[in-house]
Amino acid sequence: MTGNDDCPVAGEQENALAQAVQEVHSQLLILRQGEFSAKIDKVSVYVNSAAKSKDIKTAANFIRFAHLNLDAALVQALESLVYRPRLASNADEQKKATALQKTFDRLDSPEKAMLEHYKSSSDPLNKYLVAGPWGHEYLRKRKIDLEDYDRELCEMLGCRETAAGRIVQGYASLKRSIDELQIQAQKVLYS
Repeated sequence: MTGNDDCPVAGEQENALAQAVQEVHSQLLILRQGEFSAKIDKVSVYVNSAAKSKDIKTAANFIRFAHLNLDAALVQALESLVYRPRLASNADEQKKATALQKTFDRLDSPEKAMLEHYKSSSDPLNKYLVAGPWGHEYLRKRKIDLEDYDRELCEMLGCRETAAGRIVQGYASLKRSIDELQIQAQKVLYS
């Protein structure tokens, strides 16, 4: 990749990159099902392109596109799993989201409170916001690891073995693996 094949460090870095690519592909293989196949295939294509890139900027763009497609698959999965009330307007949704954010902003562990709120709330819009795309985006902004939250959420929703449930449960781990691949690609390109 770098034209520096005689350097043992470069060889080790290329091996680490190959392992990172293999790790991402092994996780993608499990998630490539049904309606999610197209987005997961795009993640795979962008990951491969990033690993083969000849410069940092191009690799970073491919990683960004891989993340965007992974995020789109997550949103699609969440929207298929969590009931969204049809009568709720965008204004209603925004108003409730703002109120929920104020509540969760005061907490050190908002993910636990969000799961409890999902269990105890009788308001379908609250449930949708907490368990759906808004809740996940909120937790990401708070830099909360989604892995435990997603596993418990899928347990509550009874969807652990569905294609959508696998996407939700695999999201955090796959995102970390793609980030690791980016680190390894940068090391190879900088060597």
